[in-house]
Amino acid sequence: MKLWRKKTAGLVLGACLGLLGAGAQAQQGQELKIAFPVDVPTWDPTAVTFPAGQSIFKAVFDSPLFVGDDLQAGPRLVESYRWLDDSGTRLELTLRDDVYFHDGSKMSADDVKFTFERAMNTKTLSLNGMMPTVSGVEVVAPNKAIMSFSKASPTATKYLGFLSAYILPKAYFEKVGEAEFQAKPVGAGPYKIVDYKRGSRITLEAFDKYWGGKPKIDRVIVDIVPDSSARVAAVESGRVDMAVQVPVREVNRLKNNPKLEAKVYPYSEIYILQMPSYVEAFKNDHVRRAMHMAIDKQGLSRAFYNNVAQPISVLATKGSPGDVPDFSIPFDKKKAAEELAKAGYSVDKPLEITLFSTNNTFPSDYDVARAVAQMWSQIGVKTTVEEITVAKYLELSHSSKLTGVMLYSWANTTGDPEIFAGRILDPRLRFSTWKDMALAEELDVINAQTDEAKRLAGYQAFNRKAAENAWSLPVLQSVSTVVHNKNLNVPTYQTGYILPQEYSWK
Repeated sequence: MKLWRKKTAGLVLGACLGLLGAGAQAQQGQELKIAFPVDVPTWDPTAVTFPAGQSIFKAVFDSPLFVGDDLQAGPRLVESYRWLDDSGTRLELTLRDDVYFHDGSKMSADDVKFTFERAMNTKTLSLNGMMPTVSGVEVVAPNKAIMSFSKASPTATKYLGFLSAYILPKAYFEKVGEAEFQAKPVGAGPYKIVDYKRGSRITLEAFDKYWGGKPKIDRVIVDIVPDSSARVAAVESGRVDMAVQVPVREVNRLKNNPKLEAKVYPYSEIYILQMPSYVEAFKNDHVRRAMHMAIDKQGLSRAFYNNVAQPISVLATKGSPGDVPDFSIPFDKKKAAEELAKAGYSVDKPLEITLFSTNNTFPSDYDVARAVAQMWSQIGVKTTVEEITVAKYLELSHSSKLTGVMLYSWANTTGDPEIFAGRILDPRLRFSTWKDMALAEELDVINAQTDEAKRLAGYQAFNRKAAENAWSLPVLQSVSTVVHNKNLNVPTYQTGYILPQEYSWK
């Protein structure tokens, strides 16, 4: 009798534990918690160029095209597209007929027209800034629109899958107004917002009418955790299932945790040092060239990125269309000092500058800035590192009031050179710090070239000249890091996107 009771108790206990395990597993399958470094600055995804927030935007909104892991743009909300002329000024878009916004309304060509013409009329920084040649959108059928451009725009299809090209719901936006839209945003993405606390938490719920199918994970909670050590602690303790943009040294340590998976991988962004041409010291060619030659890029990669981040000499990732494989700016401290001496500066008579850097926005950003400052100080450029937020940098950059060099991570999920050098060095754009108006005409000629081989050759020559003149200093191809629960399937992408809609629990 006692033996039977013991066996029965054991069976009951095992069953209870099994039910608890099943319940925990079910709960895990329903929810995902992510520690994310930044909040979005606005819920109008067409309003800002904010690379760090694109993963959040892509969960809530959707775009005409999408850039995949191969960095090629393919149909998304657009079922097909074609140029109607050889000059690259009229682009026909045929939309999917199964796209719904989170308020239940169906997307149509009217929404496309509204989105782009609103950007044109209000001079929206991001969408209008990235596609300034859009001159109008004609609705020719409920699911068909023709985009017109003021001049040849052969890369327009790339921009339709890049930053800011998200389609907004015309009827809802006009009904509630911009302020209410910001408070209760509606998109056509795989997740809808059910709760939002600025600077703290974003709660998303799977959208059952999403054209691509309802995501496998029902609920995603994005905790905004700016401090990288706090993100590490959260994922290590199990308070969150996933943490992104953690220091590489922590990735190496957490690889040994049997409950976690940790990755470092390169993606299509570049770390650059933005040189403001309106600051007197940086008008001197010798100063800029000396600063470029004094950077030990491989040393930075070795110290902070396990040699995964590749040194670059031009404003392009390795192997991308704008890369110049047979060209490099080598690290040479002696030549750098000699070049700086031509400007009248030395260790005994240093040039004093400020280097601005974010802290914890991308892996080891502030550490890299301090290392670069040390390298510059060794040749006679006494450098003070000052922490700055992305928002503050953009404010200063857009108003041409940046007083020093800025370490910045420039996003380009297409890999196209127009979105690298063509944007970084276009003096007419607010996010360019190099304001040499002579470059505008040169870039216009390259950008209007409809012969792809000639366009890319033009950019390769431009990139080489830009590096030789040190108008902006390329440093490294960016890396991203992610640490997550081992039971979570997390594909990584060259684009660097965090896409919970693609994840699943094992």
